[in-house]
Amino acid sequence: MKPALDKITGSGYGSNCCLIPRLNIIKYMPEIIAPHNAEKLSNNFSRLLIELAKNFEQRALEKCHQRGHNKIRPSHSSLFSNLGFGSVRLTELAARASITQQAMGKLVKEMERIGYVKRHVDETDKRAKIIELTPRGEQLVHDSMEIVDEIIEEYIAAIGAENYQALKSLLRTAVVSLGLKYLPESWNGDL
Repeated sequence: MKPALDKITGSGYGSNCCLIPRLNIIKYMPEIIAPHNAEKLSNNFSRLLIELAKNFEQRALEKCHQRGHNKIRPSHSSLFSNLGFGSVRLTELAARASITQQAMGKLVKEMERIGYVKRHVDETDKRAKIIELTPRGEQLVHDSMEIVDEIIEEYIAAIGAENYQALKSLLRTAVVSLGLKYLPESWNGDL
């Protein structure tokens, strides 16, 4: 083991071993970067899901901008994907999005400033704020539903309808089987 460490560090045994350059490790210990390990690091299931989600989000954002919603950013999806068409308390909205009330409050304030949502005091609890869509916000939601349909059509064109349906079905099965709650309880519907 001592000679291998000397090869890696390029100097005496144990010197600066925590500063080993990555390239030297790859050069002298290729078994660390075997194909199955590279798969674990960069081409794994999690990465595939993340890349697909990023692609979907990027396509949606571009299409939102093409429809005149130029101030919409990716972070706004946590607000709109959890708001729906009704009125929701800020605390519930934050819980649905799995972010802090402060973070959701910041998003709401930003979206209120550019005209997509409005907030008012809850009549049943004066301490709580109710968030709801403005007409402009409702238009964004309608546009977003059309955009989702367009993106799905693009994916079907790329991978085929059968593969798309199989992927969707498997992902839904995984969500249910793992007990993930990806939709608010009030939105119970056909999974």
